[in-house]
Amino acid sequence: MQTVSSTATQISKGNRLRDFYIKEAFAFIEQNFQNDISVEDIAAACGLNRSYFGKIFHESMGKTPQEFLISYRMTKATELLKLTDLSIADIGNVVGYPNQLHFSRAFKNVYRVSPRQWRNEHRQ
Repeated sequence: MQTVSSTATQISKGNRLRDFYIKEAFAFIEQNFQNDISVEDIAAACGLNRSYFGKIFHESMGKTPQEFLISYRMTKATELLKLTDLSIADIGNVVGYPNQLHFSRAFKNVYRVSPRQWRNEHRQ
């Protein structure tokens, strides 16, 4: 029979391990978001299978790895739209969307306006 303290220690270790995997995932996304990466690639970088990785990621972050990756890319895209004069196609390419149409569609799904319209509304 386990004592309360040994159960708490196991939970604590589990949380530390999960935090480690989430940090590894973040580092991989930060370094590779501009490439054609998948959830499988992120899970592999953490040394986990896709299913388990997706489960612990969602439990920790409140969104799926795919949702997080899209959100990360779109945040980077808004920074570039605001701070640079790069073309929409170039920005899409930089944030991992080599096809401008796919980038514009993904952007519009998140922000409800096109990248060009977003840029026009947020430029100083």
